[in-house]
Amino acid sequence: MNDTAPHFTPAEAEGFVRDTFDRVVQASPLPSERDQNFQLKSADGEMFVLKIAKSDEERSTLDFQNAALKHTAQRAPSLALPRVVNAPSGADIVDMIDRRGQAYLARLVTWLDGILFVEAMPRNEELFASLGDALGTLDLAFRGFSHPAMGRTLHWDLKHVEFAHAHFPLLPAEQQPLVRRFMQAWEAVDWKQLRKSVIHGDANDYNILVRDSRVAGFLDFGDMVHSAIVCDVAIAIAYALLDAPEPLAAARTILTAYRRKFPLNEAELASVYPLVVGRLCMSLCYSAYNAREKSGDAYQQVTSAPAWRLLQKLAGVPIELVSDILSGDRKSPESLLANRRRLLGRNLSLSYRTPLHIVRGSMQYLWDADGRQYLDAYNNVPHVGHCHPRVLQAGCEQMAKLNTNTRYLHESVEELAENLIATLPDPLRVCYFVNSGSEANELALRLARAYSGAQDLIVLEAAYHGNTNTLIDISPYKHDGPGGRGAPSWVHVAKLPDVYRGECRRSDPQAGIKYAAGVEHLIAQLRSQGRGLCGYIAESWPSVGGQMALPDGYLSNVYAAVRAAGGVCIADEVQTGYGRLGGSFWGFDAYEVVPDIVVLGKPIGNGHPMGAVVTTPKIAAAFDNGMEFFSTFGGSTVSSAIGLAVLHVVQDEDLQTHALNVGERLLSGLRELQARHALIGDIRGSGLFLGVELVRDRLSLEPATAATAAMVNDMCAKGVLLGSEGAFHSVLKIRPPMPFTLADADRLIGNLDDCLSNYIPR
Repeated sequence: MNDTAPHFTPAEAEGFVRDTFDRVVQASPLPSERDQNFQLKSADGEMFVLKIAKSDEERSTLDFQNAALKHTAQRAPSLALPRVVNAPSGADIVDMIDRRGQAYLARLVTWLDGILFVEAMPRNEELFASLGDALGTLDLAFRGFSHPAMGRTLHWDLKHVEFAHAHFPLLPAEQQPLVRRFMQAWEAVDWKQLRKSVIHGDANDYNILVRDSRVAGFLDFGDMVHSAIVCDVAIAIAYALLDAPEPLAAARTILTAYRRKFPLNEAELASVYPLVVGRLCMSLCYSAYNAREKSGDAYQQVTSAPAWRLLQKLAGVPIELVSDILSGDRKSPESLLANRRRLLGRNLSLSYRTPLHIVRGSMQYLWDADGRQYLDAYNNVPHVGHCHPRVLQAGCEQMAKLNTNTRYLHESVEELAENLIATLPDPLRVCYFVNSGSEANELALRLARAYSGAQDLIVLEAAYHGNTNTLIDISPYKHDGPGGRGAPSWVHVAKLPDVYRGECRRSDPQAGIKYAAGVEHLIAQLRSQGRGLCGYIAESWPSVGGQMALPDGYLSNVYAAVRAAGGVCIADEVQTGYGRLGGSFWGFDAYEVVPDIVVLGKPIGNGHPMGAVVTTPKIAAAFDNGMEFFSTFGGSTVSSAIGLAVLHVVQDEDLQTHALNVGERLLSGLRELQARHALIGDIRGSGLFLGVELVRDRLSLEPATAATAAMVNDMCAKGVLLGSEGAFHSVLKIRPPMPFTLADADRLIGNLDDCLSNYIPR
């Protein structure tokens, strides 16, 4: 027990107020950390707080508080702040003597109606915005205020990181590495660049008053100090975010509203996040100290657990990303949409019912302009993760040295080719590098025609291979869809080997051979017409067709028939290469076949515009007909450095095994959902390439197109990004960046369960 603390009874408090302030009241104790407080209520309904300081409190400190309250009452009359009540003698600080003759300094202030921020629900955008607005108003009111006691040293002042350091060794061992990391960011704050003033210093969730779902004012000015002004909003943000589902979104809302009232300069904006995490670290360090010195003191430990949970949640977010989200000025979605319609082609689509304004990404997460986090289970282009630091470093370092093309000798493109070829079976030994999957498929078609001497090509139903004129011609997904003009005479479409809703089902062990017979029939028709076959192109695992595997025996029989007819076999691995399937590094590996040409696209550059074609020496020789092949950006020094980094990350981090393990967790969860939700008709895929087909009826297989769209948008509203695919747009597409974790899989399954449970047919 602190022997400097006052220990008055309610009756003694009532007597003191009657004798000193000439007011008859009923007293009730209030919780307090260091002092003693009583709620007072008079017969006519007036309410006050009697604040009795510990015996070693300096009178100048209390005078500092009273003077600040009087100053802000005049400068910010809209805020609900305690008003100082003077005694009839005119004194606003008076001595209160206990039974032992010990004197304590006491003050009387008005009681404020409302609830504490910690009790306020819901914690919505309006509440957070009102906090920023009110605190900005308060800090604006403090400008120009001074007092002799304002320069005191206070251990809770954020500029005193050394005080927290003294207690750091008391933290649990498992907390120390993360806390140390955040404390380093705190220590790096340049205090010389931050404006100083008197600040409240402790706008925590127990000191913020809420009325009618808005912050009305502030309590407890006991931690006021002269310090960096930006500390006030950082402290408020730190406590407001405790257990908030979207902490960065809440932080941005608070900071944006604060800046409207109290603009911050560039240095102050940069310091906000380091100071936020600094306050959390400070709280943990002091809690560890108090746990040892004041065991059982629940008041001291109240923020410890949520502060640690928040630091763990923030640990995966790069600090520069957070600072950008918090401080960046953004255009409104409405203005962006208007500009988009004015400046860009109208047939550029947007995902989701409410378009997302995404501003940052890291690994498997994306953040919008308001700081809301999204779990990305859809974008496979950033194969090893959004903004993977190793890939970024490789690109930046090479960009700083040289960025030129393959007309010059350079080790990087040769090293990339050598490492890429090492992952492929013989005889795939010759590489061409381009700048997109579309350019790669164009080149693959040229190679096939040069080698075969023929023009005609067999493609799969619902296939998509790129956006050039030629590739639209060989993509039924496009030429048979809205605005399409059908297939040209040299393109021949084979049935999609769909064993869920196609002609041959999964229960038929001969399904693959029967679907392959359809390709053989097309080849026979060409032969009967005296036409040669250029080749056959297909995604090894059809993506646009619905995220599906090809049935056993299909691809081996098709490849054999195509080669017998003089054609070449092209494997489009844009979606499934580089270990995404988990069980194999390449999609075609799963069928124990070797294509003649392999096409790779944007995932090999992790979002950097890259594509590649790998083929055999014989096909490459046929293509070497005197006409130069050159792609301005394909195989550039920067692209090669990035491509090599991506491949090394996949291998060094064993992302293929990771995809297998996480995919098994996803499949297990999806099958459990299928057992409980009749909307799920089929689950298919492997690793981190999965499809969930929704049906209105499991017998008729009527596609649930509307439900699929609803699931995609409802999941987006919950912060999980999915896509839709398939001939009827009834397949949920799950293709996340490869760092997607087991915990992410559980989050996806849990949210999908909620969406399916709450689905009401529209």
